[in-house]
Amino acid sequence: MQVYVVYMGSLPESEYSPSSHHLSLLQEVVQDRLRYFSVFKISSSSTILVTFVFRMFLSAALLKISLSEVTKGVSTDFPRNSPGNSINSFTLNGTQFPLVYGKGVSSTCNDSEARLCDPDCLDSALVKGKILLCDATYGRSAAKRLGSLGMIMLNSEDDLSFLLSSPALGLTEDKYNAVKSYINSTTKPSANILKSEAIKNPIAPEVASFSSRGPNAIISDILKPDVSAPGVEILAAYPPVLSLTDDTEDKRRAKYTIMSGTSMACPHAAGVAAYVKASHPDWSPSAIKSAIMTTAWPMNVTKRSEGEFAFGSGHAYPVKAINPGLVYEAQKSDYIQLLCSLGYTEDQLRQISGDNSSCSNATNNKTLPRDLNYPSMSAKVAVQESFTIKFHRAVTNVGIANSQYKAEIFSDSSLKIKVVPEVLSFKSLNEKKSFDVTVVGGNLKAGTTFSASLVWSDGSHKVRSPIVVYAWNDITTSSAYD
Repeated sequence: MQVYVVYMGSLPESEYSPSSHHLSLLQEVVQDRLRYFSVFKISSSSTILVTFVFRMFLSAALLKISLSEVTKGVSTDFPRNSPGNSINSFTLNGTQFPLVYGKGVSSTCNDSEARLCDPDCLDSALVKGKILLCDATYGRSAAKRLGSLGMIMLNSEDDLSFLLSSPALGLTEDKYNAVKSYINSTTKPSANILKSEAIKNPIAPEVASFSSRGPNAIISDILKPDVSAPGVEILAAYPPVLSLTDDTEDKRRAKYTIMSGTSMACPHAAGVAAYVKASHPDWSPSAIKSAIMTTAWPMNVTKRSEGEFAFGSGHAYPVKAINPGLVYEAQKSDYIQLLCSLGYTEDQLRQISGDNSSCSNATNNKTLPRDLNYPSMSAKVAVQESFTIKFHRAVTNVGIANSQYKAEIFSDSSLKIKVVPEVLSFKSLNEKKSFDVTVVGGNLKAGTTFSASLVWSDGSHKVRSPIVVYAWNDITTSSAYD
């Protein structure tokens, strides 16, 4: 019997050594260009070291959509109402209840532990029948078991609502401190946690604060992420035999619940890919990926966005993705070129490809990773040095047989960007045309990022590719595994 191990979620920060059957699976992926290709590294020793550069067919950032679940507010004498984040289906019937701070309801712990509402610190006699204010969420289940009517907690992620088994509210630091000051200003503080309601987010869609950012920590010239998809506070199917929360005493059951995270963005992105595949069964994964990326909505930089390092090509747009006009395709030979540009030996290359591939037989052994025929264009440059960067790309016509596309650059930076040729003329479907994008600039300070975009248009289609040039000394953002 052959056993396959499927890794789901983040990989360890260090390189790991899977057993030999992983190599067989990885070889199969590379050898069939119609499958998704993961780039990885094999050491010269007998140990196989795997590092994923493209963790998924499509790497997606998490977007917060236009409607958000928040509590209407915590009603106190002062401040009167403090709206915050939570998914609270409970009501306290408009009644004000005593409000206590964690460090004041413990007789066994020091203040630093008690203010976090550590489960081992709470005194049931001091908690019962009251609303608890906590600097963290540690004691939420314990507080309920001890008779607390609800909790108000410090929530560092002001764009994420959470679901608990009792009335609860998460407040940002300024609002939380205001409630804490209120407790200290009166002898009998009281509060009421109101039921949640949906409100409109005027700046949506925006990338969630906890969504992994680029740049790519392994290959700096491949833009991370690819695209953005809804992943915050999504109405999702849920096993009706399980509790809606991690509280074993929570007896609520439902077929749907509100969830957030990669597990929500992933099905959106996968659904778009399936939708495109259903419309074009003969398209390769790279063509589908290109269609999704080049038709995505361009997104604006918000207060917590890092531009394309946050949202990639933009917000996935399924309706547009089935008719992209042009696609960037990457074949097996393109990935062989990529591995060659990364310095792989002939033995390593053949272990992956399963054939007699070699860098000496590659079309051009002097290519760079950024020359991969990818729908986005990214390059890391040296700090305070002049540079000239060339991106070579090829597109395939999947729109109208007899068509002409003109290039247009959108940029608010000081970089000089030129496209050659500026016009691509096609006479038939599936015809391919190549072009070069040259970016010239220099003297960028450390931490500087410039972004622009190239749009090919025939009047009906707009094929958009982000262009990102950045000068960073070190990549200190989230791992490429995130």
